[in-house]
Amino acid sequence: MTAHPIPMLGRPVVRVAEVGSTNDLARLLAAGGVSEGAVVVAARQTRGRGRFGRTWTSPPGGLWCSLLLRPDADAEWGLLSLAVAVAVAETVDRVAGVRSVIRWPNDVLIGTGKVAGILVEAVPGAAILGVGINADIDLHGLPDDLRTPATSLAAAAGRPVVLSTLLDVLLDRCAWWYAAWTRRDPAVAAGWSARDATRGTLVHVHGPEGMLEGVAEGIDTDGALLLRARGGGTRRIVAGDVTLSFGN
Repeated sequence: MTAHPIPMLGRPVVRVAEVGSTNDLARLLAAGGVSEGAVVVAARQTRGRGRFGRTWTSPPGGLWCSLLLRPDADAEWGLLSLAVAVAVAETVDRVAGVRSVIRWPNDVLIGTGKVAGILVEAVPGAAILGVGINADIDLHGLPDDLRTPATSLAAAAGRPVVLSTLLDVLLDRCAWWYAAWTRRDPAVAAGWSARDATRGTLVHVHGPEGMLEGVAEGIDTDGALLLRARGGGTRRIVAGDVTLSFGN
């Protein structure tokens, strides 16, 4: 793979007051031949979604956006969502002045509260990176049945968050980590591992094979979760959701 220079992301910025999903709009831009680096930003999503088709509540006050990238055809996709997770975590840290962690594969947490989620979707000739960050949202207005308690940057920082500043920082960090990913830099796995929220912890993994329980032992070089099962042996998990054994 040819090493890429750090790209300029955010050209153009497509802003909309409301959209079903920023990923869906970014898909249309990709199909229309829009160049790499375009970003869709919505004040509100009415049909925001997360992994496995789950609903992502997206009220005003959050940063709901999707980046359009055009990686090489032979790209190693397993680490892309992890690279973006590190970028989002660094963004959270810089804007809120906290230290965030990542729950495999790409949920960004402050303490035990989820502050951001990522959805990477491959489309013909492009990758769409959907990022949702709870910036200044009203946490009391969120659904009661969330898998993980939510938090926000404003709650963590104790002050309002300027969304334009948040977007600028996010684009800068995504550009850096995207470039690292394209050159297959081991810093991606190392950066993710430094923020691993569950290593050494007993977890449940809900995936295509049903529910597995074991101790999380970090990730391999491809970004798969390594799970030491109760009965012995280590399983390599490439898809699934992780929760702590006592539930979160």
